[in-house]
Amino acid sequence: MTLSVQFQTMLAMAAAGIWIGMAIDTYGRFVHERRKWYWLHFINDTIFWLLQALIVFYVLLHVNHANLRLYIFIALLCGFSMYKALFQTSYKKALEVLITLISNLYRFIVRLLFALIVHPVKWVISIIFALVLLAVRWVWALVRLVLKIIFLPVKWLFSLILRFIPKQTWYNLKGKWLKKAGILISLKNTVKNWFRKKEK
Repeated sequence: MTLSVQFQTMLAMAAAGIWIGMAIDTYGRFVHERRKWYWLHFINDTIFWLLQALIVFYVLLHVNHANLRLYIFIALLCGFSMYKALFQTSYKKALEVLITLISNLYRFIVRLLFALIVHPVKWVISIIFALVLLAVRWVWALVRLVLKIIFLPVKWLFSLILRFIPKQTWYNLKGKWLKKAGILISLKNTVKNWFRKKEK
């Protein structure tokens, strides 16, 4: 392995160490409560570290064909220490600013979508519903008016017929009808009681 390749490998591993430091802080920013759902955090941590190992191996494979040397681990540690000493504070501040910008942009997009799509659609639906309800009321009022016009001559004719029927005959017919209705009601109650006894 030539000196230039070794130098490139050291620089790449130092950059990978800086990347690992940034990745740890980013991951820690979004994963807070470790007391709850510990098994889920364990799975997340395992996936995170496997991903970092794959990234480092990919970089190492392109730089020196994945030849492991002791200085590679030293370069990784130096890069991570450099990040902790020089870049961690600035990166955390920049990360918070970026998260704030993204969250504000997301809220703005959501509000814009609600203002341009959701609220107009709700307004149109409410107007259509009100118009349909008004149309139904008008149709029902028209139907009632038509029914009144149709049945008005029948009512007049029935009233005219009642005038020619003697009161005694009318009372007799009314009494017979009420008697039959009473028989039907009593039969209905008897059937209900029979079913209740069967259920018990």
